[in-house]
Amino acid sequence: MNQFRLGQSLGTVSSASFRRSHNETLIDSLAHQKSTTFAWARTQAGEDEQDVASGSKRLPPYISHQAGVNCLAIDNIEGHYLFSGGADSAIRLWDLEEHVQDQSSGPSTITKYTPKATLTKATLDSHTHALTSLSIYPFDPTPSTLLSTSYDKTLKVHSISPSSITPIHTFQLDFTPHSHSISPLPSSPPLIAVGTAHPAIRLLDLRSGLSTHSLTGPNGAVYTTAWSPKVSHILASGSTDGKVFFFDVRRANAAFASLDLDDAIGVIGTSSTNGFGARKDLLDFNAVAHNGPVTSVQWNALGDKIITSGHDQRIRVWDAASGRNDLVHFGPRIRNERQGESRPLISPGAFHRPGQETLWWPNDDGKGMIFQHHLREGQLLKILRAEGVQIGDVQQKVKRSRAGGSNLGRPTGGGRINGMVWRTNAPTGEGVEMYTAHGDGRICAWLPSFTTEDGHDAEDEGKDKSAHPEINEGASTTVVVVNEAEQKRKRKRDMLEDMLGGLSKQALRLG
Repeated sequence: MNQFRLGQSLGTVSSASFRRSHNETLIDSLAHQKSTTFAWARTQAGEDEQDVASGSKRLPPYISHQAGVNCLAIDNIEGHYLFSGGADSAIRLWDLEEHVQDQSSGPSTITKYTPKATLTKATLDSHTHALTSLSIYPFDPTPSTLLSTSYDKTLKVHSISPSSITPIHTFQLDFTPHSHSISPLPSSPPLIAVGTAHPAIRLLDLRSGLSTHSLTGPNGAVYTTAWSPKVSHILASGSTDGKVFFFDVRRANAAFASLDLDDAIGVIGTSSTNGFGARKDLLDFNAVAHNGPVTSVQWNALGDKIITSGHDQRIRVWDAASGRNDLVHFGPRIRNERQGESRPLISPGAFHRPGQETLWWPNDDGKGMIFQHHLREGQLLKILRAEGVQIGDVQQKVKRSRAGGSNLGRPTGGGRINGMVWRTNAPTGEGVEMYTAHGDGRICAWLPSFTTEDGHDAEDEGKDKSAHPEINEGASTTVVVVNEAEQKRKRKRDMLEDMLGGLSKQALRLG
């Protein structure tokens, strides 16, 4: 960073390059800020053994929702307001520029946010079941419209102000909605794509307040939908049958393309000189993108890559132009068992050098860990840890639940991360911030944290020891030496295993 400052003062580094380098430093130093809380109420947790032994009493932490936070939404124009939807069917509005400093919990000062507005099931026409997704209509000069879906089989449109949330219209869906999406392009029609338990995508028109039509193709529940960032009429979907389809919403037979995990070449033309194995057709109803339900589909900021994730414990990166599987491997520790949408967070535009995007994955193992990976290469860059999550307790609970044949208790744990959002370009704050929704009712803030002179985050030294068995448990300072060559060889072996598995399936299919 000092070299960039010197280069900028000498005129050898442009302002755009300096700003991008500074943003990369900020985004790579994110750490959980335990002193920042979103306080709706205090929990009734008792003292722990360590507090009793030391003779001190620790006050219970604050929570934002009574039964867990399921989803988050933030306005991307001003970065002023944060909305949260909970398993308690409530929606809350938080002003990110108004907070108080609370010293009642001890010597440390807590930055406390309180809800400016709350919509509960006691309000007429509000949701009566747990929320599944939230979004803010992106084309208002100031945030004024909020969309939400719930297990009560509805999508509701809300009018919002700095101090109120008011339901104004309800779309009856007849099936449980898992997610919804709106095109980010201003030229697009005001359509909402909703993925439900029914094997079809519902399109809702905000102008008429009616459902226009359905898009068929998937053979299972649709967990996730995403609009193209470049073409206003292109929509992608991921479903429980492992398939990812692309639709042209202007057409009657809307499905026109699909992704195939066995395709490492893609559709590059009709000429025979394109190489052996090139796909001849964009659409194959038998092709699957994942060997299990697909929980997320999204484009990166540039729109040249598509990122998907599924229950086969894989995150895949695809070429958006040809549908080619780039065979990016993110390692064997990815865990994904979410019965609904669960998407990674991609670094926002202008916060990285070209081709150096990063991906944050909230691992679905209840340990409160977020894996930061290189998007195009797949290597693990960093592990972020949510403070207050006891990994040993989580492992014992998981063992007991598996012995009992169920996963009860896991969705309400503090390490359960249900959603992630960015806050960028805000007039106040740290320049870039990340917020996460947790199963125990917390909303956690992740802010840039510099603790060393060279700008590296001290959280790197506190990575999860259970993820690195080679770490000496008795050492106070741990240095992990990563063999990059071995990592590359392992990634190649995993890629070959995927390719061989796909070829064997093709042989069985042809037979």
